[in-house]
Amino acid sequence: MAHRKNGMRAIVLAVTLGLFAAPLIELPQVDINFITKAEASQSEEQMVILAGSLQGELGGSKVWNPNDQKTRMKYIGNGKYELQGKLPAGDYEFKIAIGGSWSENYGDKGQPDGANITLHLKSAQNVTFDYDGITHIVTYSYAGMAEPPAGKKETTVVEQQRKIMVAGNLQRQLGAAKDWDPGDMKTQMKDLGHGFYSYTTNLLAGSYSYKIAVNGSWNENYGLNGNADGSNIQMTLTKPQTVTFYYNDTTHKIKDSNSYKLLPDQDLPIVSGDFAKMAKGDLLMRDTILDEFYTTSLEAKAGTYHVTIRQKGKQLAEQPVIVTKDSKLTLYFDAKSGKLLVDDGSIHEDKLYHNTWELSSRQPFEAIKAGDSVTLAIRGQKGDIKKAQLMLFKSRIVARGGDEYNIDYSAGTRTVYDLDFVGSQNNQDIWSKKIQINDNGVYGYKFILNGIKEYGDDAKPGQTGMVTLRDAKPFQLTVYRADYKTPNWAKEAVTYQIFPDRFFNGDPSNDNAKTTARGLQPIQHKNWNELPTNHSRTPQLDGDSYECNDFFGGDLVGITKKLDYLQDLGITAIYVNPIMEAASNHRYDTVNYEKIDPFLGTQKDFDNLIKEMDKRGMHLIMDGVFNHVGDDSIYFDRYGKYKTVGAYEYWSRVYDFMNTKHMKQSQAEAAAKKSLVAEGQVFSSYNWQNWFDISNEKTIDEMGTTYKYHSWQGYSNLVPFKDFPPTADSPVKDEPNQLNNIDLDKYFIDDDNAVITTWFKKGLAGWRFDVAKEVPAEFWEAVRAKVKTIKTIQGDEPLLLGEIWQDGSQFLTGDQFDSVMNYKLSFAVGDLFLNKGDAAAADAELKTLQQNYPKEALYDLMNIVDSHDVVRAIFKFGGGQDSVTQASLKDFNYEEGKAKLKLAATFLMGYPGMPTIYYGDEVGVYGSSDPDCRRTYPWGHEDQELLSYYKKIIKVRNDHKQLFAHGDVFTLKADGDVYVYGRSNQGEDAIIAMNRGNSKEIVLDASNFAEGTLFKDALDDNYIVSVQNGRLTLELGTLKARMLLNK
Repeated sequence: MAHRKNGMRAIVLAVTLGLFAAPLIELPQVDINFITKAEASQSEEQMVILAGSLQGELGGSKVWNPNDQKTRMKYIGNGKYELQGKLPAGDYEFKIAIGGSWSENYGDKGQPDGANITLHLKSAQNVTFDYDGITHIVTYSYAGMAEPPAGKKETTVVEQQRKIMVAGNLQRQLGAAKDWDPGDMKTQMKDLGHGFYSYTTNLLAGSYSYKIAVNGSWNENYGLNGNADGSNIQMTLTKPQTVTFYYNDTTHKIKDSNSYKLLPDQDLPIVSGDFAKMAKGDLLMRDTILDEFYTTSLEAKAGTYHVTIRQKGKQLAEQPVIVTKDSKLTLYFDAKSGKLLVDDGSIHEDKLYHNTWELSSRQPFEAIKAGDSVTLAIRGQKGDIKKAQLMLFKSRIVARGGDEYNIDYSAGTRTVYDLDFVGSQNNQDIWSKKIQINDNGVYGYKFILNGIKEYGDDAKPGQTGMVTLRDAKPFQLTVYRADYKTPNWAKEAVTYQIFPDRFFNGDPSNDNAKTTARGLQPIQHKNWNELPTNHSRTPQLDGDSYECNDFFGGDLVGITKKLDYLQDLGITAIYVNPIMEAASNHRYDTVNYEKIDPFLGTQKDFDNLIKEMDKRGMHLIMDGVFNHVGDDSIYFDRYGKYKTVGAYEYWSRVYDFMNTKHMKQSQAEAAAKKSLVAEGQVFSSYNWQNWFDISNEKTIDEMGTTYKYHSWQGYSNLVPFKDFPPTADSPVKDEPNQLNNIDLDKYFIDDDNAVITTWFKKGLAGWRFDVAKEVPAEFWEAVRAKVKTIKTIQGDEPLLLGEIWQDGSQFLTGDQFDSVMNYKLSFAVGDLFLNKGDAAAADAELKTLQQNYPKEALYDLMNIVDSHDVVRAIFKFGGGQDSVTQASLKDFNYEEGKAKLKLAATFLMGYPGMPTIYYGDEVGVYGSSDPDCRRTYPWGHEDQELLSYYKKIIKVRNDHKQLFAHGDVFTLKADGDVYVYGRSNQGEDAIIAMNRGNSKEIVLDASNFAEGTLFKDALDDNYIVSVQNGRLTLELGTLKARMLLNK
């Protein structure tokens, strides 16, 4: 029903949807849509969720979930709510969320969008939380509270405010000790109130990657699109400038001032007029999603009102509104489109339900094969949803503002399907659609309800989601090629990672094979028992002012001589960090892709290593760096060392001629070529001079004055390959791409003696590709197409594996990789379970991988608990902090770290994927962050008890390969300190149980196993249990694990 007044349209907020039939009228400045209220009146009770870091302890599936029914507070009348639960000792933060989303939430002192409330418990307590729905204040109480002596305490935030950091490759430039430090206070953001934070600084020109870290660790962090543990955010600056970073701690959205400006309060849109009178003051609208989409809420009595929106004194719109029933209104103003939305709660958001883990919402649960179908459903309160649509996205993999390539739904294609109403159940309507998807890729989907509201994923990928008015994040759906297969030998492997300079010196004669490191930098020769140092990390301990130039003498002969040790340990595959010629000890700054580094030996040494590994049935995985080379390389040759002309050698000559002799570029290039040839230099047939970005602009770095060139993450010794613009013959025609460099393509992939395939001819079984996200997908697709046409010299299928720190789905749809490094598992098991005691959160992380990754990839993952890029696991598990530069036994609890390392190793040995041991972990090598985590192996000083444990658990896995490499996996219990999962395959069953707390007895639902099944602990021959009445009772000792096998 509508009538005219003062030339504007008035909208009645009607009780029945049938009255909402008139089309929207476009206004000169603003278009107003209204979502009408449902027929059924709401009761006094609201959906009140205690949301925060304590939810996992209270039975929730994940933290900071505003829609988790496990922490829903009980209504006790008169607007009061209560929740009781037992919490272990620790520090917690929480807020109150209303209606299943963050749209309405209350924090400290009952403030809307207020600061988080903190709770510190010195010991485990049964805590009672009370919430007053009128004042919005939360109180808590527990036995023995000191203040006040009796009653309940109004929570306040004094010292426990959340510390929000910008962490990335910009931190060293800003005075931090190192990049990617989540705890360095120099990049702490300023709390602006209402959940907003900012950090302003001056940055040099360059490419940057960053994330938001919370409370000094990576346990809680947010990346691209506000995703929890999401991809890095990219930012490229073409000149030095002041940059402000913005973050909202409610929506977790992140922006920087290159694309966004957070307005001060005086510049925000304001709701005034009748609504302001009702609220006793103008209502500020805030942009919580950092996208110029402003919102505010108020309670409105039935009546006629004028909505007036002003900004900086300018009136944007004045609109009559008729409210026929007392309602809570939420107003949204889209500053980009000039549209205003008013929501009176017609759709009960707390009743909307889609859970990717439940077959009633999504079937099948896992990734689907191209050509197969998936059924997607959403439920809502009966009568709320009048029209439901499914928006399906096929993403593209693109680089936005930097070097990393990530999933981008907005850059891809989208299809909209109408959902079918399939019926009602338990006062809920169910809408569903079955769709067939024929092409592989990473897809996403969200639901559009009544043409306005969107239901999509929240910050934590998978499971339930959240309601928004726009830009809901899609739920992920992975679709893989029907012919996607991965190597079985990798599924069955137990892998050992070796940093070659630090494992064993088998041939001292090559210790002086080189006289310089980078440029003319000297070599530091270290004794085996010394510790590694870097000038930037430990200047007082380093022997000079250079980086990564200390060498300890480890080599290929040393690995060969220790193959019997590795075989006795149970190792069947070796992953070795780069062994190609390079300037540094880490060798990620390749000098020559075709040669073994002289410090490590010769091609003959490599051939002998392969021969001896083959005798033992072992496979070799090599590190391949195909994103960048060293500045001191035959390809770049900044220092003029090599006979073949490098890119810097060439362009510095060209620019010198242009600048000193005032030549045009074409003349200077001709002169440069002539002069270089006259000096006895030769040009590569692959035209290396064209592979890199070098500009006619001088700059100064740690090596002196140089022409400016694009460097990797700001490290001038690492030079990425440049993208070539498309031509008519280019393989990638819509944008610049590394693969469009035909010479580079031939050198690495297509020629008969191409680097990537030639090493397979020499005995390689697989590649681990460094910084895989910084290489375009088209390059990896070309690599797979070529490599999968060959076999290794052992007759096996080659393995292609990428270094990925976040979700790796974009690489695992059948056209790029077989596997990725499973840092996600390392975080789940190491940080969430073993360090925090949150088995449920760890299980949720792993379940998300089970949903996102095809099974062929999931069972080929390189499962790790540490690596050459992070602190040693034993150090972390013992309470060590990566701020320590050189760890000693006083910096952590060795015995606690050792006990938890055993649990971690047991977890890996029973889980699908390649359990991978970082050299020395099995004998107690500890260390802080790089370079301390790259210590030498302590031959003759091993922790023999720990080594014996590793041998035992590895033997269990190797003796039951069909079960552990190929069997089904399912969680039996994930609660606090206890994590138990089962494995089954062709009549073989196993139960892997871990307890990181005190001794306890647990009862498992054993319905997966036959009644009466006997299980014997492979780690304790005297321990046997059986399934009785569908249950299994286990005794778990303090910090102990069991590997139970059916008899």
